[in-house]
Amino acid sequence: MRKLSIAELEAHHRGPTFTSVLPGHVVQKGGFRVYAEPNFRTHDEPGRHVHPVPEIFVIVQGSGVIEVEGAEVEKFQAGEAVLFEPGEDHHLISRGEQPLIFVWMHLEPLS
Repeated sequence: MRKLSIAELEAHHRGPTFTSVLPGHVVQKGGFRVYAEPNFRTHDEPGRHVHPVPEIFVIVQGSGVIEVEGAEVEKFQAGEAVLFEPGEDHHLISRGEQPLIFVWMHLEPLS
């Protein structure tokens, strides 16, 4: 897991490439989520939640904690991007007063 400020992203980002976040990767698929409930935990199904590709969350609004492999490891807030590695069990937990709003993207290597 890596956490970055959105301000750290290089100005050349356009389209699906994320060269300063994860060199050589593009967006495979993604979406936009809004969760108004406090203490909402992403991917709250039973068992581990992993992907075979990296996943990045860009936090638009809200704050909370990052959970990796079942342990709360770091806080997050609006204006940050959180990158999870392939195979890493991961969740975001909303702990702020504002609804949690984020964009998520699965990345894949450039072919």
